[in-house]
Amino acid sequence: MTDIIFSFDTEDFTSSRAADGILYEANLFKEEGVKGCFCVVGLLAKHLKEWGRDDVIEALSHHEIGTHTYGHTLHPMINEYTDIEDFYEAQKRLIEEESLGIEYIKNTLGVERVWAACPPGNQKSYVAMYGYHKMGIPIYADTFCDTEWGTGAYYCNIFHANYTFGIEWFLRDATEDDIKKVLNDLAKRERAVIYTHPNMIIKEDFWDAVNYHKENLVPFGQWIEPKDLPKEITNKVLENMRVLIRMIKNDPRFRIITYSQLASELCADGQRVIKREHIAELYNSLRERIFPVQDPMSLSLADMTLACRDFLKGKNEHICGDVYGFLDKPYEIEREITLTSKDIISACDQIKDNEFLPNQIKVGKEYIGPTDWLLGAMEVILGKETILISPKPQLPSLDCMPEVRDSNFKGTWQHSDSFEDKYLSDRLRYQAYTMRFRASSRRI
Repeated sequence: MTDIIFSFDTEDFTSSRAADGILYEANLFKEEGVKGCFCVVGLLAKHLKEWGRDDVIEALSHHEIGTHTYGHTLHPMINEYTDIEDFYEAQKRLIEEESLGIEYIKNTLGVERVWAACPPGNQKSYVAMYGYHKMGIPIYADTFCDTEWGTGAYYCNIFHANYTFGIEWFLRDATEDDIKKVLNDLAKRERAVIYTHPNMIIKEDFWDAVNYHKENLVPFGQWIEPKDLPKEITNKVLENMRVLIRMIKNDPRFRIITYSQLASELCADGQRVIKREHIAELYNSLRERIFPVQDPMSLSLADMTLACRDFLKGKNEHICGDVYGFLDKPYEIEREITLTSKDIISACDQIKDNEFLPNQIKVGKEYIGPTDWLLGAMEVILGKETILISPKPQLPSLDCMPEVRDSNFKGTWQHSDSFEDKYLSDRLRYQAYTMRFRASSRRI
């Protein structure tokens, strides 16, 4: 069965008229007995109250709420201000700004919690991923960090669920046969997130395309408003939206869920505890492939690294918690190195909880990479006294997440011309040590 989530990028803080799209879609879904997740821009929540849009606020009360960031495309955007060397300075600003946006959402909409963070466009900053997790948000939506069939993945400590199919343009002239074809494709997935932008059933163009393309084009509050769509287009989209909902509800291949329900099911997976006796199985898996494992449980390479450190310090189990990747490219040796078990054990103190892993590890008089140390530590735990380290890649393959593997944010979407992407794309890849997958019938 395929889980379906309906997600709404609820974003236009420049136009009270565009908010009619929120009203229409929220009420339509309520009438059909389906709860969606409206991911709301913080500044929009603030303006809904200032505009006196109590009708929109009431309509949203029947649905789940997420965040679509504080200011969406208001510059500097998340990628722009987090593309700095100092992660902790970047995260401090991220949490301060996003907390303000969530405060606006909670104050206006009367919710106690937001269930998903959905940064717009390709704002896929590793800083935001770690930051939203730290803020207690369980789901990162519209992401690069998911498998092609929608298994979902943990990356930077937060669970990722990718957007699958956007409907506002599709529904303008879709037939029932067109909708059936889409549903047949979605039924091949484990999870599908169907998304829409409520403002785009009201307006001909995106609000940020005319106000925030690459820079703040107009003074705040003096916004340009795109033209309205003809009413017949709005009505056709809403009509087809109702058809789509009913077809999904009546199709046994699908189960409609919400982000909060997904989060609850993730919690039900329970605590992950690595025991010393698991190391032989894990070692055999990593010898075949440097990659996260799903047996005997879902584990990232960072989880296994911290567990091996604990075992070498005399512990018999490791309770998995938050993990971090690297801030710099992991070091790769260029020749074979022979080490002793004492060398491997002496390096344990370089690996710390709740910190980024070292990109190179000093063992005796040599430096090795983090994966070299991980495999060596496993061999020591299994009883070896002499360890032979050979040159090898230190990061897992990201072929299962090609947009992460190939990411290059510079010059894309609404980024300013001065944005360099000096750190973000590379550091997103360097967090692959935190990647792990839920148990699934499919193997990655």
